[in-house]
Amino acid sequence: MGTETDFDRGLDTRARFRHEVKRSTRVTGISAGAVASIAVPAWTTFDYLVEPSNAPTFLYLRLLLTVPLVLLTLTLAYTRFGQTKPETLLLAMMVIVQLGLSLMLAEVETHYAAYALGMSLTVYGGAFLLIWPPSYMAALVLISFAELTAVFLLADPIETDAIATVSFYYGTAATIGFLGQLHRERMAWREFQSLEALRREQERSSELVRELDRQSHEDSLTGLANRRAWDKELDRECARSARDGSGLAILLCDLDCLKEINDRLGHPVGDIVLKTVGSLLRDRTRAGDLVARIGGDEFAILSSGDDLLGATELAEHLRRLVADESSAAAGIGGVTISIGVADWEGGDDSRETLMLRADRRLYTAKTTRNVVCAGDPRS
Repeated sequence: MGTETDFDRGLDTRARFRHEVKRSTRVTGISAGAVASIAVPAWTTFDYLVEPSNAPTFLYLRLLLTVPLVLLTLTLAYTRFGQTKPETLLLAMMVIVQLGLSLMLAEVETHYAAYALGMSLTVYGGAFLLIWPPSYMAALVLISFAELTAVFLLADPIETDAIATVSFYYGTAATIGFLGQLHRERMAWREFQSLEALRREQERSSELVRELDRQSHEDSLTGLANRRAWDKELDRECARSARDGSGLAILLCDLDCLKEINDRLGHPVGDIVLKTVGSLLRDRTRAGDLVARIGGDEFAILSSGDDLLGATELAEHLRRLVADESSAAAGIGGVTISIGVADWEGGDDSRETLMLRADRRLYTAKTTRNVVCAGDPRS
């Protein structure tokens, strides 16, 4: 599988940005739709203050417009389409509001600026509350302009100063709104890129920390636990045995004649022997047992919950297994291991005394080689 290129990462980042923009647009659209469904009919109070003669007609129009606003808000909030196409639904909401204001502008007598300001606020709101693609803002501006033009052409002739006032308010809003939306979207994209870069760096740092932690507890040659991991786990198990009296046994295993193999066949062959024996020990012990390489040719097995007899039987099984598996190795000859076994004896026992007993028994086993020693010679 190939490595991820900068181009691939760029595409992935852009896709996540679009997804986040879509999610943000939907959340904002639901809130805006709920507010508009209340505010559009509630603003009839404003109509009675500035255009009392048209207020009843405007109230009817506002109530009529509220119906699609509510339906669009519910669609945005509760349907699959609302999740996948929130920009389209939000654009429809804003177009409906603009249509209502355009129809009102065609009927007002003197307060053109007040209603033109309402159309401007819709554009400003879309520009500075949303981070949707600028193409949607451009669509809102053009559709609103088309609605306004159509209404003015179909309505009774409107005075030139009124057209100029409306054009000034809406033209200014359209220009500032589109440029503001473009700038806001670009700033949001740059910020998202920075956050993505920071996220990736944090992931790399976390991965590096995990890798360093793994390496600090793992033998690089065999993949087994190393001496540091062994000491840490043995301390924990000894403390548990001292606390509740549970069984604990350890096996110290030493490869016989590894130096001769290295001298005769070279260190690469010796490394193969170490890895092979390490794999055999790991694969033939219980899942809960810890197998570690604690020295150049020395392995250790921690068998929690086991007693001396059970550990000795395990040691003998492993000894025979290594001898049988390696006896046919071409050019190497028989590879064997010597094993010293010790268990937790309670009382004043400790990690140090447990290791000393196992090491002493391993030394005894090494004098003969290819044997298991689980007791001390009688004095």
